[in-house]
Amino acid sequence: MARTGASHEPQSEERRWDLAVARQRELRPLLDNPNRTRAEVEAAAQRLNVHTATVYRLLARYAVGETAQAVVTGVGGWKGGRPRLHARVIELIDMAVERLFLDRQAISKAQLGREIARRCASESMAMPSRSVISRRLQRIGEREQVRRRKGPGAAEAVTMRPGSLTVTQPNAVWQIDHSPADVILVDADSRAPIGRPWVTLVIDVASRVVTGLYVSLDPPSVVSVGMALQHAILPKDEALAERGISAEWPAFGLPELVHTDNGSDFRSRSFSHACSNLGIETDRRPVGAPRYGGHIERLIGSVMSEMHLLPGATFSNVAARGDYASDAAAIMTIDEFEVWLRRFVAGDYNRRIHASLSAPPLETWRRLCSEQAVTPRQPLDPEGLAVAFLPRISRTITRQGVSFHHVRYYEPFLAPLFDSGLRRIELAYDPRDLSRLLVETPQGVRALRYRNLTRPPMSLWELRAARRRLRAEGRAQVDEAALFAAREANGALVATAARESRRIRRESVRRERHRAEVKPAPTAEDEIPPEPIDVGAPTNPTSGFVVEIEPW
Repeated sequence: MARTGASHEPQSEERRWDLAVARQRELRPLLDNPNRTRAEVEAAAQRLNVHTATVYRLLARYAVGETAQAVVTGVGGWKGGRPRLHARVIELIDMAVERLFLDRQAISKAQLGREIARRCASESMAMPSRSVISRRLQRIGEREQVRRRKGPGAAEAVTMRPGSLTVTQPNAVWQIDHSPADVILVDADSRAPIGRPWVTLVIDVASRVVTGLYVSLDPPSVVSVGMALQHAILPKDEALAERGISAEWPAFGLPELVHTDNGSDFRSRSFSHACSNLGIETDRRPVGAPRYGGHIERLIGSVMSEMHLLPGATFSNVAARGDYASDAAAIMTIDEFEVWLRRFVAGDYNRRIHASLSAPPLETWRRLCSEQAVTPRQPLDPEGLAVAFLPRISRTITRQGVSFHHVRYYEPFLAPLFDSGLRRIELAYDPRDLSRLLVETPQGVRALRYRNLTRPPMSLWELRAARRRLRAEGRAQVDEAALFAAREANGALVATAARESRRIRRESVRRERHRAEVKPAPTAEDEIPPEPIDVGAPTNPTSGFVVEIEPW
């Protein structure tokens, strides 16, 4: 009996789905094999009863669609109006991945994309999108990528488990996070309370050793992250000796991966840019899954518990504090607290037996480095670390230099840049000190100072406070002179109100802390005041100065 049209269509659709699944089963081994040969493609074509060229087209279609329907004509996959990915492009991607990316040369994904673009252009092929290349890498798997690029030991170092992170290689994975400290600090002069500082901590997951820290009165930011990572990456002997701390703290070097939460400071372009340049991978834990940051959270808890023994401790909650008067008991300045914290980490925490290791973190770090012959990877430009994590901006170069927040900056080395036709330049800035903007050049990190060198240093929060003051005064137009006048007026207010307000005292100490942390730009009494850029005048490409970066 003849089938009706109503029953024929579902059966046809079912056959098409079966065909899609069968094709997917045949194509998957080819897609997952960067070294596939033409003979293997021909064998698959025979099993599917199609021409070899059809298999190449199906491979290209699957690379775009990534679903079973994508390998059946008319079901998912390519749609009219969208260009097909040529089979030869897939081959070029695979060859570049196999020979350059999955190799100990370990080029970056950006370099891989540029190489694929070059190869496609040389054969007059359309460049595949970044998502196509990313999907190709995802099929290989992260573990296999690490094994091919960094060796079997590195592949074993990182193993994600539900709710946990298991790592066996030192400097393979670090975790970093911030927390307000459970202690009230005081102003160094008046000894009046100024509130709680912020602490940023970095831990090596394999050994549980604390690799770095940073103390600040500023809320968490990319600067806090950068300062903590700079401290973690560089050797610490000199900084410890300067603070009179005799304990050893040998942990240093660049990590392979930094594991963070989803804070805006870790999602910033500055953080991603710096990590990429330093060869550091980044990974953010899933939203709403704090257990994935368990190591750093437990470290913060341990450090805070130790702070509860300090005068001025706030404890973890009101119930724990009871009737203890934290403000009245506070006696430590921010500098004294920082020395205490470094001494505790280097001389106590890193040397305590860790419950999960049955050994001290420092001893574990040394043992793992010895057993696995790990030599800490160091940055090519240690001094550049101070600039690497700073926020970045793009500004137009004019005859007057560059402008940032209504403030003019100039150095003679801008002249050859302007003369060459360059009109946009990327600059880094330190929010704690806007008296200079920083430019990375082959000659080193160069500074653009205020065009008017008589202006005092000013932090970003001081500048914003000055702008708020001008708006409150009804000023419609903001210019450089008005900004600095408002900043000076705010400074006078701080000086007179410091005795009465904790917030004002905190701002005063915060300003002093910024001045101490940021090394001032060099000046010269006989320096000629800067003139507008004359594009017709001879230029001196070596003018300006190279910034000396002070290790933190």
